Amino acid sequence: MPNRRFALYAWGVLGYNLLVILWGAFVRATGSGAGCGSHWPTCNGEVIPRAPELETLIELTHRLTSAFAGVLVIILLVWAFFAYQKGHHVRKRAAWSFFFILTEGAIGAGLVVLELVADNDSVARVYWIALHLINTFILVAALTLTAWGASGGGRLDLKRDRRLTRLLGSGLVLMLVLCAAGAVTALGDTLFPPETLAEGITEDFSPTAHFLVRLRIWHPVLAILTGVYLFIATMVVAAMRPTLPVQRFARIVQITFGLQFLGGLVNILLLAPVWMQLVHLLMADLLWIAFVIMGAAALDATAHLPAESASDVAPAEPALATA
Repeated sequence: MPNRRFALYAWGVLGYNLLVILWGAFVRATGSGAGCGSHWPTCNGEVIPRAPELETLIELTHRLTSAFAGVLVIILLVWAFFAYQKGHHVRKRAAWSFFFILTEGAIGAGLVVLELVADNDSVARVYWIALHLINTFILVAALTLTAWGASGGGRLDLKRDRRLTRLLGSGLVLMLVLCAAGAVTALGDTLFPPETLAEGITEDFSPTAHFLVRLRIWHPVLAILTGVYLFIATMVVAAMRPTLPVQRFARIVQITFGLQFLGGLVNILLLAPVWMQLVHLLMADLLWIAFVIMGAAALDATAHLPAESASDVAPAEPALATA
């Protein structure tokens, strides 16, 4: 049964985390990641910096809002344990949300302590920023599933139809790879901004260009491949699970990806201004959330198909995977 108050809070926590994510991208895009030096959790060795510069204020604001996000997730976890019985899927999802908010903070601290911020253009930063993005999106997925479960969504049955599970899982992996590539591309645009579109395209294919510049070409290629997969996958999932939530969010995924792809083209044409990078990232977050909800609705063990028969569903197994 839905828990209205908890569900509203859970959706609110998700929304707040999206704002924190966007501010984190603003920190990177403005080169303010070193605003507090290599100190963590203090800022330039001080709890409250005196006479801070603009970059320091931007980075410090990100730290404070991130810390508050952690507090909100702790409240979410405690509330879930009071509101739901032992073993309930909402409890489990809230616990995963707490785990990934901790790893999110740890990765962010690692970036600062290892000085993989500001003008750092090392290979190590590429790996860390990709890891940061992947962890962020898994955190968003955990928060989304928590809110969806509190709104009436059931536990996930991953074994009921393994074909469906593999189809959805492949889509999630492709989206993570695409978004990680997008984060690396955004880093390249920030550190090596081209003066013109023609110059940017020429640098992308130049063997003497920095590796971050040469990596930029892979993001649009992955976007096309992932887009084709998502459109096919959503149509197949909607046909396999013709319930209203699945149909609705399959359509939302398709529309959102179309808008996201157009946004990516605009981002390239405008030479990736900061505001457009933030819009592009927000659209990626919303696309991810829509796909996660579609998958949760399709794998919902409590959902009833309009014309479900014994021949449509694989025989139940002794132990069902739940999430």
